[in-house]
Parts: sequence; structure tokens; C-alpha cells
Amino acid sequence: MRLHLAPTDKFKTVVTKLFLRADLEAERATETALLPYVLRHGTRALPSMQALNEACEQLFGASLGVDILKLGEQQVVTARIEVVGDAFLPKGEGAFAPALALLEDLFFDPQREGEALTAAATRQEREKLERFISSLINDKATYAAESCVRHMCADEPYGVFEYGRLEDLPQIDGARLEARRAQLLATAPLDVYVVGAFDADEVRAALVESFALSRPDPAPLRGTTRHPPAQAVREIHEPMAVKQGKLCMGFRSEVRVEDPEYWALLLMNGVLGAFPHSKLFKNVREKAGLCYDASSNLERFKGLVLLSAGIDRERFAETRDTCLAQLEAIARGEISEDELLSTQRSYQQGLEALLDSPSGLVNLDYALRLGGRDGRPGAVVEELGRVTPAQIAEAAQRVHLDTVYFLEPTAEPSAEEPA
Repeated sequence: MRLHLAPTDKFKTVVTKLFLRADLEAERATETALLPYVLRHGTRALPSMQALNEACEQLFGASLGVDILKLGEQQVVTARIEVVGDAFLPKGEGAFAPALALLEDLFFDPQREGEALTAAATRQEREKLERFISSLINDKATYAAESCVRHMCADEPYGVFEYGRLEDLPQIDGARLEARRAQLLATAPLDVYVVGAFDADEVRAALVESFALSRPDPAPLRGTTRHPPAQAVREIHEPMAVKQGKLCMGFRSEVRVEDPEYWALLLMNGVLGAFPHSKLFKNVREKAGLCYDASSNLERFKGLVLLSAGIDRERFAETRDTCLAQLEAIARGEISEDELLSTQRSYQQGLEALLDSPSGLVNLDYALRLGGRDGRPGAVVEELGRVTPAQIAEAAQRVHLDTVYFLEPTAEPSAEEPA
């Protein structure tokens, strides 16, 4: 287990967050995605969701939550509990130790029926996950982005959806989830973060008592694979009865978070499409009037850039080519001083906002540490401040178009069909 303590008087609460990391695999993704939500239904000591919630209320309104993350080609199970710091509570009524015990029990001593997690909780969460996956098509932007990634990375673990597959759900029962829980606790790298108002020595002692620090060494993970761009750009059109088309362009870069050129790639994405001042918004949306919205997103672990735009059907080719021209302009070094400064300032403002969010600080530090980086916001700002326009241009030259996906309008949608 890796323990990360960040005592600070800035917050009156203490956030404890647990991360369990596994390779993203099509055969295991669905059960891994279900697991934390089934565990949230209760522990042996608190054998229902209602009992868990009541226990949180008794801990001065503690907040408990679970989630699933996709970081490159790894699937991460997370759990988080936030309580008022003991220093701000009446003497003898500390909330941290019992909150930590609750979080531990959630994973290490859950409610079970023999050698299985409970059938009722498993059934409920299967039904919820089925509704969630089935509803993705109603959010056309998200659906288009996931579809682009699925086509682009069809033969790679990154193409696996972090919440799994509908067809896997009927076969997953409490016994399979219990086996997966035991396997993850025995083999998955475990990180525990604590941020807030606490005494570091006391918390370290409490963690030694609560969590099994003598866990065996985690099994080595496969990590995130590197793939070159396709030899020929793939173009996929999926017809659908929607008013507005969704264009997604998937690019592969030769740069990932652990590489020296990462900060230049991050700024390149900012200049391209991460902000309202970026080239996609200014040139493609405002000047050319080709789309309703346009933006780009960088996946730091896989080194992918995903460009998205909402467009009319007849503007597909022109929008595609104009978006590509923005990247080509950056690669030629066409980056104004205002674009560079605005991008650096926008990232800095976002990082400064994290200083008021314990969970945000934890998520940033965890992600960057996985890439061997210093996850403190101030350190990130310093790195971004050293990047030159020439380095951004060089990063853009290492970004190559791989896949174009178009959710193509075919007719006017019905009143029930979201655009």
C-alpha cells in the first residue's frame, strides 16, 4: 500500500480516498465496474445502505461515495469518505477513526451471504448499470466520443468501456463479485490519500491499525500500450435520426504523461481546443461558423487527442478539414503570444481552483504520480511556464489523425428523440 498524507489547516474536513488499480480487460471490466456499487450497500456491521447512511449521519454528516475511473488502459476502483476534522469537534467525539473503519469495512468486511456478495444488492446494481449503459445513446456527444474511441482502439484495451458491456451483466452474480473483490485486494496496487485537518502521526497510526499494510506485493500490471496511427485514416459514418451531427476526430500522439514533451502536448491541446480562446472555438465556430460547438480533450496516459464538434450534416467535410487545419497551423508554429499566455493562464486558474477542493487535489496528484510526475498544482504551473511556442509546435507535429467518426443526421428526429 502507498500512503499519501497531506495535513493542512486550510480545510476543516478530512478526505480519505482509496484507489485500487487493475488492467482494463474486456472480460473483467463489467464485474469490476459493478463491484464498488454493490459494496456500497453495506458491511457486516452495517448490513444495509440505510445503515451505512445513518452511520455517516452520526459521524457529523460524513459523505461516502464510490466510483470507477479509466486511466489509460487501467480501470480504477475508488472510494471516498469526508468527515469534519477532529480538531473542530467536541473533545472525545472524533469522527476520523470511525470513518476510516467504515471505509475499511466497505472493502475488507462487506455484507455477504456465504462466499458471495448479497444477491439483492447485486441484482439492484446490475439493473442500474444496465440502465446507465443503455442510456448512453441519449447523450449524443458522449455516445459519439465513446464510439470514436471504440473504433479507433478496437484491438486495444483502451477501446474497452470502463463500465463494461451489457451482454456480461446476466452472468454476474454475488459469487463472481466476491471473487473479484478478493482478487483485487490481494493483487491490485492500493493507494490511500488523506487530505485535510489532521495530525499526521495519529492518522498514520490509525491507518496502520485499519488497513492491512502487510498486504503482499501487488501483481505487476500490463500498463498502457503504445500504438502507431493507422496507415490510412479510418472514417466511420453512423446514421441516426438526430437534428445535429456529432463529429469526432481521434488523433494519436507519440507523447504520454511520463515523456519529457508531455507539458508541451498539454499546452498544444489548450491552444487547439480546450478553452474558449482556443483555435477550434475562435476559428471553426466563431469565424467560419461551421459548428455549434468545438473542443478537444487530451488523454494523458494513452497520448490520445479527441476533437469533438456539433455540426450540420452538409458541413461535415468542410468542418473536418478546417479542424485539421488548426492542428496543422500549430505544427507550423502559428501560435500567438496571446494564445500562449491565455492557455497558460487558463490552466493556472484551473489548478488554483483545485486548491479549494481536497478531492480535486487528490485526483490530480494520483494521476500525475502514476506518470512519475509531481502532482502539486504549483509544480504543474512551473512546468507549463517553461514551455516555449517552438516546443508546442514540435508536440503538434507528433500528433497524427487516426480515426474520423461522424454521427450523421438522416432525418428529423421524433419529439422523443434527443438531438
